[in-house]
Amino acid sequence: MDGHMEKRLIEEPEGKGGAGKPAKVAQDMERKERKEDIRRRVQNAAVTEGTVFRKAKPKPSIMDKGSKNVAVYARVSTRNEEQVSSIENQTKYYTEKIEQTPDWDMYRIYADEGKSGTSMRKRTEFQQMLKDAADKKMDLILCASVSRFARNVSDCIEQVRQLKTVNPANPVGVYFETENIYTLDPDCGQMLSIHAMLADWESANKSRRMILSYDQRICTGQYPVSDLLGYRHTSEGGLVIVEDEALTVRFIFLAYLMGYSLGAIAEILTEKGRKTLTGRTDWNGGMVRNIMSNERRWGDLEARKTIVVDYVKGKSIKNTEIRDSAFVPNHHEGIVSREIAAAAKMVSASGRALESGVPETAVIGAGALKGFVSINPVFSGVDRAVLEELSRSVYSEEEYERLEREVEIINGEVHSNILSKDFTGYYVPSSAFFIGKDTPTLTLTRKQIKFNKKCHEKLEGCVCIEMLYHPMLQAVMIRPCREGAGNAVRWENSRGRIQEEISAHAFCGAVYDIMDWKPEYGFRFRGITRERGSRKAMVFFLDEPQILVDGKMQERSDASQESLLSRYIPYRNRDIGKAETGMVYALRRRRDSMVDTITEKDISEKGIVMDNPLIGKIPTRKEVRDELNELLMSM
Repeated sequence: MDGHMEKRLIEEPEGKGGAGKPAKVAQDMERKERKEDIRRRVQNAAVTEGTVFRKAKPKPSIMDKGSKNVAVYARVSTRNEEQVSSIENQTKYYTEKIEQTPDWDMYRIYADEGKSGTSMRKRTEFQQMLKDAADKKMDLILCASVSRFARNVSDCIEQVRQLKTVNPANPVGVYFETENIYTLDPDCGQMLSIHAMLADWESANKSRRMILSYDQRICTGQYPVSDLLGYRHTSEGGLVIVEDEALTVRFIFLAYLMGYSLGAIAEILTEKGRKTLTGRTDWNGGMVRNIMSNERRWGDLEARKTIVVDYVKGKSIKNTEIRDSAFVPNHHEGIVSREIAAAAKMVSASGRALESGVPETAVIGAGALKGFVSINPVFSGVDRAVLEELSRSVYSEEEYERLEREVEIINGEVHSNILSKDFTGYYVPSSAFFIGKDTPTLTLTRKQIKFNKKCHEKLEGCVCIEMLYHPMLQAVMIRPCREGAGNAVRWENSRGRIQEEISAHAFCGAVYDIMDWKPEYGFRFRGITRERGSRKAMVFFLDEPQILVDGKMQERSDASQESLLSRYIPYRNRDIGKAETGMVYALRRRRDSMVDTITEKDISEKGIVMDNPLIGKIPTRKEVRDELNELLMSM
């Protein structure tokens, strides 16, 4: 029993009995003695003879004596007449107040009109005031209320602190008259924080009210409209054309269709002194682009295209069904037609390589090249449906049915009754197997076209070419053309260097779709040159490709290569049990005879200009050029 008790006492920790208890008693006694010492020191304290007491200055006040340079900050958030009156009244009120106050001198009135108070980013007068304060140009700033100074807690507190500390020997105070807060008063901090928080809450609440208001207006068909170059809004929510400004808008669209760059258009407008909506006469390419991208210029209305996601920072994003929106076609009279706007959009999507503006859409209507579509491969305004519709438009129903039958025979999809039995079962190698370093070739990828140097040599002296494409015959033909022609593709740049690669996203995409090709592969084709009199042309058949993987000919066994040829040219295997690497000899003879029938007249044949189905009817190049000249004369 005694042994157990001895062990428990040894193991018990300090502070809970045993050895810890005397230490706690000693600490309590020491604390008690210190308290007694403090009491005795206070009771025996006395003022030493000769001591001089200096009282603190009274709390700072705006009415403290001494001359002061006083500035005023005023802000209104909109440009309507009431608010303009408000800012004028503030200016008059504070001018009189400063003149009537002894020792006050007016330094300057800073006024931001039409600027939001949630962020200082666009408040240029406010920013200038802070800079002048840092340069010791003022001692006091008067402001009607905290909400006029800032509607953001962090900005308000930070700027007040900066004005106090940027020059500690000469701090600048702000007096908010409505709240009777003077920021150099050391006791103002809590009140200022509360009022700044209320101003911030007011901004947030205003933002929520605006969102709800927009929702209600859109749902009831009251779409928000505002003035823009070429239009003024009416009280009924409509837009009416301002004729003089509309000249500028129309000139921009038509000049772009003729191949003028954004920068060149901006230079002309600046030179002519044409005014923007805000009265500026200095233009840049971005301003020109913005005018062409606004759907109101062609009569439609897109309500709530963007939304503000951060009212403090003023951060806006595209409204991708985040909040209610509406599209109203034919909302008002357009300055330009919807077709002209569509053409301009496609020219823009084509990039800088499209130097001549919107190209003509033409189809050969007669001869051996009947049905070939003249295209500018750079232009984005083509797709499979367009190419097929344009090609078919020049054939009668009987002719097209006959052509379809002929193509099926050439492609080996059906047998011809007139094929010679002597050649039944005989095949010749695909032309892809005869491609060598001295062969003129056309290479197609999903995004570009490339002609090798041998093509240039075969068509020597050719600066520009025209490309023709037949979606049914699966053939491309190129022929020399004059520089400046509607669909001219430049082979040489201004320095005379060969331009082998041509960007052609839309055209290549259409061909890949028609041919059912895999987008990750490239395809190379052998060119067949034909010279007739003074004319030359080169033909490429797209159903005999050399398949490219990562830009190079796939190195595989013959059997594997046969698989590639048949897999990516589907018609090779439709009626044949196994993959073949050649073409029926009789079919090759039919194809060769078709190429051989091309005459000098065929090579020279001009296409019939047609309306592009993706765009619709637009003025001819001559009509556009004539109207541009008239606009320039009237501006």
